[in-house]
Amino acid sequence: MIDENLPTFYLRPSSDNVKHNASVLLSQYGSEAAPAYSLRHPDPASPGSKNRYAVALYDSYHPDILYGEVLLIPEWTQPSLSQEEIRRNGGVPPAPQPILPSSFVIQLYNPDQQIVVQQGLSKWSATPQWVFEMPQQSFRQPSVASIDRTQSDPTASETTPKLRFKWKKEGRLSKDYVCSLSGKNTNPDGSKRKNREPDITISIFKHLKEITMYEPNLMRVDIEDPKGLEVVMLLSAIVIREVYNGNMRDTFNVSDIPRRLSGETAPRKNSYERTRRPRTDVLPSQAPPQPPHPRPLLQVQTINPRPPPTDPRSQWEIDAETARLKKEVEREERERRHAEHAETKRVKKMLEEEERRARLKQLEIDKETERLKRQFEREQRQAHKNNTPSLPVRPTANLRPNFTGLNYPQPPVQRPHSANPYRPPAGPYLQGPANNASSSVFFGGGSSSNSRPQEGRRVGSKPSIFGLLGRSDQSGQRLTKKQSAVF
Repeated sequence: MIDENLPTFYLRPSSDNVKHNASVLLSQYGSEAAPAYSLRHPDPASPGSKNRYAVALYDSYHPDILYGEVLLIPEWTQPSLSQEEIRRNGGVPPAPQPILPSSFVIQLYNPDQQIVVQQGLSKWSATPQWVFEMPQQSFRQPSVASIDRTQSDPTASETTPKLRFKWKKEGRLSKDYVCSLSGKNTNPDGSKRKNREPDITISIFKHLKEITMYEPNLMRVDIEDPKGLEVVMLLSAIVIREVYNGNMRDTFNVSDIPRRLSGETAPRKNSYERTRRPRTDVLPSQAPPQPPHPRPLLQVQTINPRPPPTDPRSQWEIDAETARLKKEVEREERERRHAEHAETKRVKKMLEEEERRARLKQLEIDKETERLKRQFEREQRQAHKNNTPSLPVRPTANLRPNFTGLNYPQPPVQRPHSANPYRPPAGPYLQGPANNASSSVFFGGGSSSNSRPQEGRRVGSKPSIFGLLGRSDQSGQRLTKKQSAVF
């Protein structure tokens, strides 16, 4: 503080805890600082505040009263055509950078007028300075004549005399700015070489935090609207602090360059993997019931709150985002094809492995079957050998020749009847003569000894067809035809 008796404005954060707003406090004659004005900036999160700077000065006690505002839209650099920079930037031209403007306009209200602040350099010290002019007459003269009412306002008239003010930095290493009124020329011919009054200091911007008005010098300023001059000095000082002494990207609310444009891809889950792999931690009985399909609602067309792009930076952001999304879609497509190829190879390898295991298992089954078959045959032969009795060797002496020249075994000799045959009881009808040789043995006819020589007729052996063999050597043993025991 230079002097506590001078009116001093302090820039402080807003009392409503809004980061992008601020308060202007006034202190004079040693009094406590009280709110005088309210500084408002647009919300940085809103799309309409991108790539531009805006500030407005409102009344602190009446928030609807607007004194003045500044809207500053910067110019942008042209896109680079260097292929090396485009390659390093991921195939997209580098982002256009804001160019610090050399002038800005302050819009005043009631009366409406525009004050242009032009940036320049001092001739002697080459320090930056900002020059603006204000008309000495800002309001119309009261008049009852209708012709006076048709005339334009004095602020818009070129014939209205104006005063020249400038903000100048005190030194290259200093952070203080001084606002002074340029001296008038006293030469009768209007030349600027000699007889020029010195500049009058009317305000000091100390450490970019407080603005002190030199009230005694302000009385020397011949201007009709001192309140307008105060508003212009406050807004110009705030713009110099925030635009020309601050971070340009934060001031103009320039969005950061996406990292993925420079080739760095953020980790992202593959949508193909999310849709391909089903959940296995939920049992079928524990699966939540599927809600019914909702009925399609009427599609309401939403209005995009962001205005169409009006600057190269916004257009570049749209182009860069489009290129990024295109590359990401291509990358996801490559990953999906790679995943499908890997899955196909995995399934094919799994099927081949299952076929190989099936073949090995079938070979083992066949081998075990052969082993069991051989074992069963061996056990069967062993059991047959242990259970079959030994048969006697048949004699070969009783073989007779036949017409084929083969020897067949002779049928066994009929055994003689028993010496004591069964005799039924004697009856009147079953008795017959004792010497009847043809009576049946079953009905008690003749004895076995008498009937035995007459049991059958002898059948002679036939000689061989070829006459090679004579009669059998055993002529005594001839085949006899068996006679019936009943008839």
